[in-house]
Amino acid sequence: MVLLAVSGLDLDRVLFEVVSAFATVGLSTGITAALPAAGQYVLIGLMFAGRIGPVTVAAALAIREHPKLHRLPEERPIVG
Repeated sequence: MVLLAVSGLDLDRVLFEVVSAFATVGLSTGITAALPAAGQYVLIGLMFAGRIGPVTVAAALAIREHPKLHRLPEERPIVG
């Protein structure tokens, strides 16, 4: 929606650019060079988000502190 508002281009061309940027496919309709700087920054952000991946971002945000599943020995072993 931001790219549509900034560029003023047709929906089909902008949608193709957005999907291609998020999927990091490398295809383009050729409108990237004609976009203003704000539109290019939106595409850069989409490429970065697509490269990291939504599953990786969700996993990083969902990491919680888990209780330890083991305990260290409480006695001092006799050696020697």
